[in-house]
Amino acid sequence: MSEAEEKNLEISQEELDKLPKDTVHCFPASKTQIVKRRIISAIVAVLVCAACGYLVAGKTDPGPFLWAVFGAVFIVCVVVFIHTFVIAKYRVAMDYRKKEVALRYMFSKITIPFDSFDARDGAADRATQLLQNSTLGANMTHVDYLILDNVYEEVCYQTSSKDLASKEDFDLLSQEAKAVAAVYKAKEKYDALKIEEDDEKSKLSDDASVSLVKDAMKEEVKEKAEEAEKEMKEALNEAASEAKEDVKDEE
Repeated sequence: MSEAEEKNLEISQEELDKLPKDTVHCFPASKTQIVKRRIISAIVAVLVCAACGYLVAGKTDPGPFLWAVFGAVFIVCVVVFIHTFVIAKYRVAMDYRKKEVALRYMFSKITIPFDSFDARDGAADRATQLLQNSTLGANMTHVDYLILDNVYEEVCYQTSSKDLASKEDFDLLSQEAKAVAAVYKAKEKYDALKIEEDDEKSKLSDDASVSLVKDAMKEEVKEKAEEAEKEMKEALNEAASEAKEDVKDEE
C-alpha cells in the first residue's frame, strides 16, 4: 500500500470530533412487534399449562418425551416474553462511549466495534420483492433496510424500518451508522488488506510457478546429461570392444 493510500485510510480527528461523545443512542423495537410477541408467547404458554393441567387432572401420563416437549415450549415462550422487554429498551444502539454498535438478535446481544463496522443500504429478500412488485403488494407499506456489518466476520445483520419504533428512528440510525462507517473506514481498510493479501498470494503463486519451471528445467538438463553420459559410456565401450577385436585380428 502506498503512503498516499495509507494517509487516505487514516482516521481524521476532525471527523471524529463530529461524532457524538460519551453517550448511547438507543433505538427500540417496533411496539407492534413487541405486543405481537407478548400476546403470542402468553397464549401459547397458557395453552401449554392448560394441557399439562388437563393431563394431570385426568391422571394421564403422556410419557417423558411429551413432558419434555411441553417444558421446552413453555421455556421458549418465557424467553420470548422476557426478550420483548429487552428490545423495548433497544433493538440497536450506537454506543459512543465504548465505540461499538450493539444489537439484539435471536435472543443474544451482538457488538461490533466501530473500527470493524460498516453500514450500507439493504434490500428485502427475493420473496418480499416479488410480492411488492405484484398486484397484491401494491398497497404494502414501503420498508427500508439497513445492513450492519462486521467486515472481519462472514455474517452481517440487517434491520428495517418495520423493526424499529418509527421511521424517524430508522432514518436517524441509518444516518449515524453511515457516519461512523465513513469516519472509521473499516470497509476501505478491509478491502485494502484483501488486495494486499491477494497480491501476496499471487506473488507467491508466481514464485512457485517460476520455481516449478526452474526445477523442471534442471530435471530436464540432468536427464539430458545422464543420457549423454550413458551414450558416451556406450560409445567408449563399443570403441574399446572394436579395439580389442582389431588387436586379435592383428595377432
